[in-house]
Amino acid sequence: MHVQAERYDARRDDTASRIVVDREALQRHGDTDLLEALKRLPGISVSSGAPGRPGSVSLRGLGAGYTQILLDGQRTPAGFSLDSLATDLIERIEILRAPTADQGMGAVAGTLNIVTRAPIAKDSQRLTLSWANNQGRSTPSASWRQTHAGLDRDHALTATATARGFLVEERSREDAWDGVGAPLLHRQSRLRATGHRDSVSLAPSLTLRTSEDTTLSLQALVDASDFRRDMYIDWETALGAELRTPHYRQRTRLRLDQGQASAEWEKKLPDGGSLNLRLALDGNRENYRFREQGQDAGQQDNLLDRTDAQLHVLGGTTRVQWTLPAWGRHTFQVGAESSMDSRRESRLQQLRYSPDEPSTISDLSFDARLHRIAVYAQDEFPLGTRSAFYVGGRWEQLQTRSEGSGFAAMRHRASVFTPVLQGLWKRAKGKDQLRVSLSRSFRAPALRSLVPRPYTSTNNRPLNPDEIGNPALRPELAWGLDAAWEMHGREGTQGSIGGYMRRIDAPIRNETILREGRWVSTPVNGTRATAWGIEMDGRMPLARLYRRAPDIELRGNATWNHSRVRDLPGPDNRIEDQVPFTASASLDYRISSRWSSGLAYTHRSGGRIRYSLSELDITSYRRELEAWAQYASERRGKLRLTASNLLAQDLETGQWRFDEGGSQVLRNTRRSVPGLRLQWELPL
Repeated sequence: MHVQAERYDARRDDTASRIVVDREALQRHGDTDLLEALKRLPGISVSSGAPGRPGSVSLRGLGAGYTQILLDGQRTPAGFSLDSLATDLIERIEILRAPTADQGMGAVAGTLNIVTRAPIAKDSQRLTLSWANNQGRSTPSASWRQTHAGLDRDHALTATATARGFLVEERSREDAWDGVGAPLLHRQSRLRATGHRDSVSLAPSLTLRTSEDTTLSLQALVDASDFRRDMYIDWETALGAELRTPHYRQRTRLRLDQGQASAEWEKKLPDGGSLNLRLALDGNRENYRFREQGQDAGQQDNLLDRTDAQLHVLGGTTRVQWTLPAWGRHTFQVGAESSMDSRRESRLQQLRYSPDEPSTISDLSFDARLHRIAVYAQDEFPLGTRSAFYVGGRWEQLQTRSEGSGFAAMRHRASVFTPVLQGLWKRAKGKDQLRVSLSRSFRAPALRSLVPRPYTSTNNRPLNPDEIGNPALRPELAWGLDAAWEMHGREGTQGSIGGYMRRIDAPIRNETILREGRWVSTPVNGTRATAWGIEMDGRMPLARLYRRAPDIELRGNATWNHSRVRDLPGPDNRIEDQVPFTASASLDYRISSRWSSGLAYTHRSGGRIRYSLSELDITSYRRELEAWAQYASERRGKLRLTASNLLAQDLETGQWRFDEGGSQVLRNTRRSVPGLRLQWELPL
């Protein structure tokens, strides 16, 4: 008689709430870029970035700053580019909607943990080649992975190379009215940006088994990229004052080297406990060259800007975790963690407003550091056969220091205790279960937001202000409640519906003010905000509805988000950058043992967000449809063709500023076209 054990499912079996998306699901649609794969996962939204630059990732629509992003359980450094991570590098994605004490409580919206691939217990080689085209620009890429398994060690190496070409075309319209509605301004502009981003990455890993109860794991990820962009903007003013620089050209080159390395030692103790030590280093280095050239309405040069900058971000983390011997049915862990993050930037700017004027030179250098110390404890235990609890607490102290040319050294210290309680209750019959969690979390200001160093804008005006940090910013603190009802059926059927609520104290938002003749945007703390939402996701084979149905699997998810900021008037007084609604649906059809195909649709809503007393953001709606077909052969691998962005919906965004003197609106429309990608995965 043969008895097959039921496969472990972290989402179903773990006491702490966790959604795990494995590598097979990530590569289901042939994405070579991690950002493209993330936008289909439950509750995740990916925003559009600056022309040619990647967007940001957020959970529950709460903006990137509220989402804790980890790489192998370690915080990614400031400026880390997720689009450099190919899906071939990723083993799985973990989505934690409620925080846990060991992974940190800096996760108001939740945590996204990206786990890179570790060695597997067999020898293998695989080559993946991909070519994509969008707006006439090609994106070829290649990925190679080799693994080797031995008696006392396993190692693997993944290497990827990508060349991304891009073309961005955008039209803008700017209008202004006085206090009684009479038109004061009508201006149009055209933007065209072309360029490319080439990158190479290496990800080695090694696992050593020094004895039966001791393991040493070494992992690293190194990525080098070269970004070049040439951008033109022309403004035409039909009514109102002409801009000082209506003809503008910008040339940018950014060389980015980023990496992360970790060493983890684990020893199983004779009494049933274990000891885990981890050392991790991360950082990135940017060499930035920025050239601006502007002309007035008569085609005469009136702006020459040469800026050269270097940015060094370095971080290190040490952690020790002790799992105590079994005490009844309890799994009790204690740990301590210390980390240091530094951001050092040197920026030399030579600015000249006409060929006849001498250049003004400014040295805008600064050094900022963030030091964290934390201790935590967590316990996981069942009560009876149908319920289990997770209890944890973490005390963390944050100390920041910044200094630079033109401002005095500044220091700030804050500490916070963040408890968390999670409960799991299972029905007596079937596999349905209820999850509830109550937690406290926080959001620390980014180092750049704390430094009072200005970043100036061309054609400075209320809708295009300078930016400057605020050293008086305080961390945001949030109480959170999460609940979800989960259903686990036969043949892989799963479903979940739940909701969340967050009460956020001292939320950070941006305010634009007039200072010494220039408009300046700076972050400030508000009083309180409340966010809440409903989320659902599921999957099932079509055969569950119709017995004779073809081999089709249906997947879908949807998240509705809302918020209110107390010290802002309504009706659109929501948290900055919040996405009201996200959804995705896919259909995967296994036609035969060799042929398969599918469709996928993603939706991201937009609308108005009032993030300050006098400003609104108008965010874009995004609707994307793609179709794919794949042929698989044992010897020749897999060949896949994907057609993306079939709806070709233009992206429309904007800003609206208003006060007693009138109002001003800026609307942008970015052109969007379908894309094509061909991918060949070949075993060697």
